[in-house]
Amino acid sequence: MRNAIFTLAALVSSGVSPASAQLVSHPDAPVRIGHYHLNVTSIEAHKKFWADTLGGKAIKFGGIDVIEFPDAFLFLRVQKPTGPTRGTAFDHIGFAVPDVPAMAKKLAAAGYQETTGREPKPGDAPPAASGTSAVYGRFAYFLGPDGAKIELVTSDQKDAPPIVAHHIHFINKQYVEMQQWYMKAFDATLRPGQTDFFIGADLPGVGYSLNFFRWEGDQSITHVPTAGRVVDHVGFEVKNLEAFSKTLEAKGIKLVRPYKKRDPAMNNIATATIVDPWGVSIELTEGLDKIN
Repeated sequence: MRNAIFTLAALVSSGVSPASAQLVSHPDAPVRIGHYHLNVTSIEAHKKFWADTLGGKAIKFGGIDVIEFPDAFLFLRVQKPTGPTRGTAFDHIGFAVPDVPAMAKKLAAAGYQETTGREPKPGDAPPAASGTSAVYGRFAYFLGPDGAKIELVTSDQKDAPPIVAHHIHFINKQYVEMQQWYMKAFDATLRPGQTDFFIGADLPGVGYSLNFFRWEGDQSITHVPTAGRVVDHVGFEVKNLEAFSKTLEAKGIKLVRPYKKRDPAMNNIATATIVDPWGVSIELTEGLDKIN
């Protein structure tokens, strides 16, 4: 893993006490999605997209800019990304909103490009930019600054909040093998309803969490690692991370950055890092949900 990957440990090494965390859903789940780290060309451009338009909250962790959503943090570092999410096996961040058409209209009015979920086969017309999901109703896809891709899905909650971080979506020629690796690593379960281009995995105690598309675009493309791209790595909050790290190693999954418990000056955050076989960097944390 490149040394340039910045970690949550680096963000809290000054011992600051950031604002109250927003990992509010499924507090008893052993593993849940917790954060994303982004390399960005412009902090202000990303604040406009994630906070002013989508509705996240811009906060500071010491001198670090963070966008806070219910159920996820986005840590922003000013470093020109080596590329967008496209071209990696990490496809997009999914958000649930009560009214997808209204949010899509707001994003379009702010100048953001609507796109498609799956890139078409060469020579084929792209799928509809938005449509209807059998699970979550209407959906839409957009590109933010530096090519950061998101999906909007219709919230299935009564009296749903304006926006909630919802799922991660990967894309790969080996999409089934990728889903199986994440099931193995995170004890996730197969979600019923897979198709010839889609398969899902549900985190224990969470449910709908991880989605996998088959790569249908230019077959000469080999997906590159996420390190250095606009979404540098994804983060999972884990209970009893030390034991979980040992279990990963027992499963044959190498820790590229070993488990380390942080001291009180670093807010007692524990971390470890792995990389999936397709180059998606993954930071594991314990304590992110207790930052206050």
